[in-house]
Amino acid sequence: MPYIILALVATIIGAVVGIGGGLIMRPMLGIMGVAKDLASFTSAIAVFFMAISNLVTHHRRGTKIELKGTIPLAIGSIIGGFSGGALLKLVSSEAINIGYIFVLILILVAVLGRPYLKPFKVENPIAQMAIGLVTGSLSGLFGIGGGPLQVAALLLFFNMSAKEAAVQSVLITLLTTAAALLRYTIDGYANFSIAIYMVPAAIIGGLLGSILNRKFSNRMITTIFCAVIAIMLVMQIVSVV
Repeated sequence: MPYIILALVATIIGAVVGIGGGLIMRPMLGIMGVAKDLASFTSAIAVFFMAISNLVTHHRRGTKIELKGTIPLAIGSIIGGFSGGALLKLVSSEAINIGYIFVLILILVAVLGRPYLKPFKVENPIAQMAIGLVTGSLSGLFGIGGGPLQVAALLLFFNMSAKEAAVQSVLITLLTTAAALLRYTIDGYANFSIAIYMVPAAIIGGLLGSILNRKFSNRMITTIFCAVIAIMLVMQIVSVV
């Protein structure tokens, strides 16, 4: 039951703001005593099915989903997600936890500081791909599906609104998570012992999250995003200390 509740709550929040839910599930599974490789695989596969459910619901309700302007970012993210998954077996749990803290701080500072920055959009495809490579690699390593990093990148470097970034992020997250899952499977981390409980809840969470995303304002989505990042940051620091 705890796994089901975790997956449902995490994916609803993740689908609303575009973080996928891995940001919440990955560290929470660790706190619950799940091994790092199992936690990363379980989190990634739950996010994968959440993304499918979320995007199908958005499409059926008429939400515009446009990948054309972010194809280089998506390609870089896929490559990064695959390589990030490969790094999992080379990095200790302690290093992953500490790195996760720094990434959360960076995301929070970047999004909160966005209103004070002059709006701009990265137009160079190579630069867009490089951004995707970095965010995808970190996402694959931490097993968070790419969402929080993609949202931050879309807000800062593609000048999107919070609602637009949330939908686009889920789409890119679907692709990066698929790459990470392939890497996990190749490395022998495919273990469905917890996923069988979390995937059905994640599918429901993706559906409900898409409905709420359409109802919430850009300001509300940004506020929820920052609140989730801040809460997870505190929890991660406490778990490490």
